[in-house]
Amino acid sequence: MKYKNIIITIALLLASVTLCAQQSSAEKEQQLVQRLQEAQMSGNDKDFYKAHDAFLNYLEEHKSWDKYYRTRMSLIIYEVNNKRFHRAFMEVHKLTDDIKERHHDQYLYMSNMGMGFFYNGRNQHELAETFFRRALQGINAQKDPIGVFNAYLSLAQSLSFKRPAEAMACLDSLPQQMLQVPMYESGVLGYRCIIANQMGDREAFKRYFTKYDSIRQHIPDQFNAANLEQVMVSQCLIQKDYQCALGWCDSIKVPLTATELRMHIYEEMGDWKRAFQASQLKDSLELTDEREALEIHMMDMAHDIDLLAAEQEKANIRRIQLTIVGLMAASIIALLVGILIYRSKKNRLLREQFEQLQEARHDTEAGQAIRRAFVMSIYDKLKSPINVLRSYARVFNDPNFMLKPEERPKRYSDIIAAARSIESLIDPVLDSYVRGTSGITDEEKRICMDALRSPLLTLISTSEVIIEGHGEIPREEYMELRNCVCRDAYHVATATQQLILYSLYGDNLEIKKEHKIKLNELARSILNSYDLAPSAIDHDRHLGREFLTDVPDEVEVFTNPMLQELLNCLLDNADKYAAGGTVKMSCHDCGNGTYAIAVFNEGPAVAADDAEHIFEPFVRLYPEEHSLGIGLPLARRLAKLMGYEVTLDTSYTQGARFIVSGL
Repeated sequence: MKYKNIIITIALLLASVTLCAQQSSAEKEQQLVQRLQEAQMSGNDKDFYKAHDAFLNYLEEHKSWDKYYRTRMSLIIYEVNNKRFHRAFMEVHKLTDDIKERHHDQYLYMSNMGMGFFYNGRNQHELAETFFRRALQGINAQKDPIGVFNAYLSLAQSLSFKRPAEAMACLDSLPQQMLQVPMYESGVLGYRCIIANQMGDREAFKRYFTKYDSIRQHIPDQFNAANLEQVMVSQCLIQKDYQCALGWCDSIKVPLTATELRMHIYEEMGDWKRAFQASQLKDSLELTDEREALEIHMMDMAHDIDLLAAEQEKANIRRIQLTIVGLMAASIIALLVGILIYRSKKNRLLREQFEQLQEARHDTEAGQAIRRAFVMSIYDKLKSPINVLRSYARVFNDPNFMLKPEERPKRYSDIIAAARSIESLIDPVLDSYVRGTSGITDEEKRICMDALRSPLLTLISTSEVIIEGHGEIPREEYMELRNCVCRDAYHVATATQQLILYSLYGDNLEIKKEHKIKLNELARSILNSYDLAPSAIDHDRHLGREFLTDVPDEVEVFTNPMLQELLNCLLDNADKYAAGGTVKMSCHDCGNGTYAIAVFNEGPAVAADDAEHIFEPFVRLYPEEHSLGIGLPLARRLAKLMGYEVTLDTSYTQGARFIVSGL
C-alpha cells in the first residue's frame, strides 16, 4: 500500500526530533519549547505563530544559532503540513537570506531540506529527493547527527513512493546513536513497518513490528505514535482481523489516509461494493486537494510576478522588458484579431450548415439527430465560457476574495473573452430553439435578448472599465463594479446553460436512467453542492438550507445525472422567490414503490391559476423581472424525459413547494 499522506506523520516525527533536540537545562527555554510543541500539535495557527516568534526571539538573543535555524525549519514543516506552500516557499527564501546575511554557511543545507519538504508536500518526490541529497552533502555528520538523521529520514520518505527498497536502505543509514533513544527508534520502526508492508515483506514487517509494539507496551511515555494507526491497520490485515483494522481507521484524523486504508481493507475482505464507495470518496477528497493545490499555485504565480517586478529596477532592463511586452502585446492583439476573424467565419459556416440541416429535417426524421448533434457542438463550445463566468461569479461573491491591481487586467480579460464567446453563439442557440419541436415568437425572442444580450453587453463594458482603470479605481467604486460583473456573469452563465439545455432536450428523446444510487445520499449531495444562489448574487442574502427525509438511507433508485440539473432549477426558483428563512429539500416514500423529492421555501405562494402557467417557457409573473423564465420549464422537460413528473403543490401556502415524483 502507498499512503500519500505519510508526509504528515513523518513531518511530525521530524518536528518532534528537532524540538526534543532543542531542550536544555534552562527553565525558560524548556517552557518555550513545551509551548511551541503544544501549539504545533493543536493546529491553532495563531498560537503556533505566537509561540514560534517568542522562541525565535529568545534563541536570537542568546545567539543559539543551531536551535534558531532548526526552529525556523519547524515553521516550514508546519506550513507544508497545512498545504500553505506559498508561505513555506517564502520561509525557505527567508531562511536562506538569513543564513547568508549572518555568514552561517554551515547551515545552508537547511535551505535544501526546506525545499525538499516543499516538493514532498506537493507530491513532486523526484525533486524532493534531489534537494534532500544536496542537504546530505552539506551536513557535517560528526558535528550534526540530528541533521543527518532528519535528512536520511526525509530522503527515505521521498523514495518510498516508487523505490521502497532504496527507502529502507536510507533508514539503515540513520545514525545509530540516535536510534538508542526509544522516541526516535519507535518512530523509525513504525515507518519501517509501513515500507515493509508496502514491499509485501511480511517477515520484515513482523520483525520490526515486534520491536515497535514492545516499546509501545513497555515504554509508553517515550513511544512515538506518529504512524501508529497505519502500522496497526497493516498488522490487523496480516492477521485478517478486518473489524479491528476498520476500528483503527476510525481513529485516523486525515480523511484521505483513512479512506485509502478502508478501501484496501474492503478489497482484502472482498466487499467490492464498499471498496467502490470508498474509492469514490477517495477520488472526491483527491479532487478537493487538487483544487486547493491549484489555488495555492495561483498564489505562487502571484509571488513570481512580485519577484519579477522587484528585479525591474534598472532603466536599461526596464526598456528591454517594455519592448518585449510591447511586442508580445502586439502579437497577442494580432492573434486575437485572427481568432475573431476565424470565429466569425466559422460561426457563419456553422449557421449556413445549420440552415441546410434544418431544411433536411423536413425531408427525413434523421434531421432530428443532426440538429441535436449541432446543438451539442454549440454546447461543447459554450461549456468552457459558461464555467469561466460561473467560477468568477463564485469567487467575486466572496467579499474576502481580493485581486491585486496588477492581476485585474488578466482576470477581467478572461471574463470578456468568455462573454464574447457566448455573445458570438447566442444567435445559433436561438436558431436551434426556433427549429426545434416548436417555434419562438417575437416576444419570446425579446425576452431572450433582455435576459442574455443586455447583461452580456453590460458585463463586457464593466470589465473593460475595470481594465482601463489600471488598478487605480477607488476600492468602493471597484467593489461596486465587481459586484455588477459578478451578477451579470452569473445570470449570463445560468441563462445560457438553461437555454441550450432546453433546446438540446427539445426532441422528446428519452433520458436513460442507468445510475443506481442511494436516494438520501443523492439528494443531500445535490443540496450541499448548491453554492451559487440567486439571492446571494442579486441581494447579498444567504438563506439557510435544510434536508428532511422519511426514507431509509439504504433505499436506492435508478436515475440520470441530469436529475441534478433538474433539482438545481427548482433550488434556483425556491431561493430567488423566498422571503427569508430556509430553503428545504425533502425525500418521501409515495407508498406505491416510488419516491418523491420536494423543494420548498418560505415566502409568497403561487396563485392556483398560475400553477401550470409558470411551467411555460419565457413566462415572467412580475413585469420588473429580467430573467429568462425557462428554469421551471427546463425542470419539467427533463423530468418528463426521465419518466418523472414535476408539479406545484397548491396545498402548500407558506411559500412554493415543487415536487418531483416517480423516482
